[in-house]
Amino acid sequence: MNARSDFFKPLPQDFDQLAHAVRQRRGTGLGPELDLRSVGERTYSAFEAVSFSPLPPANAAYAPRPRDWRHLPYALWLQADRGLHLHLELTQHYWHTALPHALTTRRPLKWARALLHTYLQHFAPDDAVFVQLAESAQLFFADARVMQSLSETEAFGLQRLIEHLGLLDPQQGPAQVAHDILALPPETRLTQWQAQHALTDGFWLNPFARQAFLEALKAPEEVRSTLPYIQRMCEWALHAPGTPQQRFRYPICRDEFAYSLLSPWFQRTPPAEVQHALMSELLRTLGDPRHDHAGWLGVRQEAMATVSRWLTARTLDAFFEILQHTEDDIGPYRRRFWEAYFHAGHILEAWVALGEEASAALRTIDPTGELAHGKILGKIAPKQCVLMVRMGHLLFCDWSHDGRLRAIDVHSRQAPKLYQAQYELHELRFATPLNFNQGLSDDPGLRHLQSHLGGWQTLARDFLAQHLGITLSIDDLMPSTSI
Repeated sequence: MNARSDFFKPLPQDFDQLAHAVRQRRGTGLGPELDLRSVGERTYSAFEAVSFSPLPPANAAYAPRPRDWRHLPYALWLQADRGLHLHLELTQHYWHTALPHALTTRRPLKWARALLHTYLQHFAPDDAVFVQLAESAQLFFADARVMQSLSETEAFGLQRLIEHLGLLDPQQGPAQVAHDILALPPETRLTQWQAQHALTDGFWLNPFARQAFLEALKAPEEVRSTLPYIQRMCEWALHAPGTPQQRFRYPICRDEFAYSLLSPWFQRTPPAEVQHALMSELLRTLGDPRHDHAGWLGVRQEAMATVSRWLTARTLDAFFEILQHTEDDIGPYRRRFWEAYFHAGHILEAWVALGEEASAALRTIDPTGELAHGKILGKIAPKQCVLMVRMGHLLFCDWSHDGRLRAIDVHSRQAPKLYQAQYELHELRFATPLNFNQGLSDDPGLRHLQSHLGGWQTLARDFLAQHLGITLSIDDLMPSTSI
């Protein structure tokens, strides 16, 4: 069975055949593993055989069985243009006659499963037939005989969902479920809430749960700015975490999800703890927007730009920490130089390509492996690494450990592409007419000489002013204290 249809914990024991399946397969959910599509098709065929008449003639060769009437909701929407929702006389008989009659039978709860599954799986408040289903389900579960029977079963947790959270109210139900989830203590996991209400993992994948998720994303900004909200929504967004099936639960909600979490920070900087949590969770749920374009498909540009800017800052910081771990003599001077241009808003993108020891240093800095990077192929010093920075139409490659600073137009055929998993050595030591040395050297790259006097920094600053029109004072590019 598709997990999407397996919403509820073991079934009420007065569910006849379902109870037998529960005894055989304890814990598989609400009854046996039905193929809902097949059940819907069989039910549709049963009514098709009598030309969708609610009352076949007494002498008819065939008449739908009681089970067919119980399963009628499964056949309502088989396809957009095929299903019992198109046969109004039949559905009206189900709402107004068959379902009320079921309440007078010995086990009315037997009819509950199809109502609940169909309500959750085909949640569509703007559809007239769905509204009729919801109203009929509310009346059915409001009957004392149904709720009393439910309270005596292993699925009694559904009672709170239905009575107190308005599960069956298509207008208020999703918002009330969302509010209930957001009100949970931070230490309470969603799996605990799920167990309390006799639900299984499949519940989170249905359209009702998706609508509740969207309602939760509409929380006020002061709520969306908090760490507990961020953690709760990211927990909700991730399906099967830590397994090969891990994925974002609601692909069509990517934009609302990213915008809800990031919009409070479009014009201000979040606290460090919040920013770190947001980046980590967004990388886990949607991927890195700089190169994982599918994960951020359809997300508004301002949200992508915000998290990309944070990731660029994190990439720069990681590079400088790597230099500290690998003992690059002028690491602090490099940090001050590049951070000055970043904080002035001139660095648009940043990426790192690492040698063997530099990769080991990054694993120390980032043990969870969140920060993606490239690998340098070819013979280099193990400690060496390259910071790749785009400013305007230029790409800069700053080699560590006595390496040179190189620049190339991003549109050049020789320009290395950002965000690659690996680079051949010649790609990062490209031929280019952009010369830092004004033609005084055969190698156009800039050597990092006289760092403490601002030697290379002045040459690089003048180069940037000439080619990009960017001017910062030399004092801005030097550490504030001697090193």
